[in-house]
Parts: sequence; structure tokens; C-alpha cells
Amino acid sequence: MKTDDKNHIPKVRVAVLGKSNVGKSALTVRYLTRRYIGEYRSNTDLLYRQTLTVNNAVLDVEIVDVCSSDMSLFPEEAIYWADACIIAYDITSKSSMHHAEQLLQRVQQLRSQMPIVLLGNKSDLEHLREVEEIDGRTTAVQHGCQFYEVSVAENSSTIYTAFDMVLSDCRQLQATQKTRKFSVSKMIGTLIGSTNGKVVPNPNQGGTVVVWHKSDLYKSRVLKRRQNFSATASL
Repeated sequence: MKTDDKNHIPKVRVAVLGKSNVGKSALTVRYLTRRYIGEYRSNTDLLYRQTLTVNNAVLDVEIVDVCSSDMSLFPEEAIYWADACIIAYDITSKSSMHHAEQLLQRVQQLRSQMPIVLLGNKSDLEHLREVEEIDGRTTAVQHGCQFYEVSVAENSSTIYTAFDMVLSDCRQLQATQKTRKFSVSKMIGTLIGSTNGKVVPNPNQGGTVVVWHKSDLYKSRVLKRRQNFSATASL
């Protein structure tokens, strides 16, 4: 997570993972636009950007919809890039749940402190259910993450609860990091006689969803810095 130096609005990045056809794109678009796009497939990761107000805080939100469903092509770049992760599965598909469990394990191996939400989609298809709610909830408890069952098609209110919660968690982590950074900066400033200015969030909310392709997303310098930091932290 970072604060944009240009407009001083905190930026939060979320990666949405899951097997193909679990509804990742529909989930993302539903949250950002309140619209339902139905079946949607892409052969590349897509980045959605929008300025939102979450719990009275203005945030620049970036959500990457990761297309890969093959664990051999696990999107490490997206995980290092993101501040939080939403892992989705389809309650009518046991294989999608097994895939979600693998994703949970892998994400936590790479980023043990990352906020994660496990979402069981398509709760409106109860007659086709293969994964019981208790199984999803138990998996979430085992991995120490939040859990919700939702229906993107029926516009479940829990969709917004899940996203808002993970964004708020990221904001709290950002505040903690800022406090620590400020304490160190204040100490250094006292020693060398410098002062720090206050950052005032821009109260203006707006903008539309913009789709960005993988080539634009992963050439970011932020990604390289996060990879270097992770490599250093693991030593």
C-alpha cells in the first residue's frame, strides 16, 4: 500500500484470485459499479481503478482480476503487488474449492500478514451446491481469514461488506505503518532540525472504472520494490 504523492489519497491494491468461471470479473464489476455483467472471460489480468469512499475515508482503489487458474502459473507478481487478496470459489464446484485452498496456502507462504477474504460465490444456486457453507467457513478459520458466501447474480449485500472490510483492514495497516514511519522521521527530524508537513486527504470522490492490461500493471516500479523487500525480509 502507498500514498499517492500527487493528490495525497491513500491507495489500496487488491488481487482477486480463483479458478476460471467462479465469477471473479463479475464480482469485481458488481462491487465497483453495482452492475452485473454475467459470464465474462479474459485471457489477461485486468486492472480496475476507481476512487471510492469506504467508512468515510477516500481511497484510490485498484483491483486486479487475475485470469490464471493454473497453480503452475501462480501469479506471484500480483500477490507482491497487492495489499490484500480476495480468493473466490464456486459453491457448485468442489474443484474450485480445492483450488481456493491451494491459493490460500500459497498466498500465505508469500505474504503471511496479508489481509485475505475467502468468498463462496453463486449462493443462489443452492440446488446445485457441492461445497457446504461449513466447509468454506472451516477453511477460512484454519487459515485465519474472513469468510462470506455471496451471490453476485443476486447482488448480495455481503459482497460490499467483504470488499469494504478488506479495504478497511488495509487502511488500518497503512495507518500503523505511517505511525511507525512518523515516529522514526520525527526522531531524525529532531536530530537534524527538520519538520514534517501534514497530509490532507482529497475529499472529492469520483472517476470511473478503467481497465488496464497486464503489460501496464506489472511493469510498475512499485512491484519491483515489493519483490526486493520480500526477498530481503526472507533472509
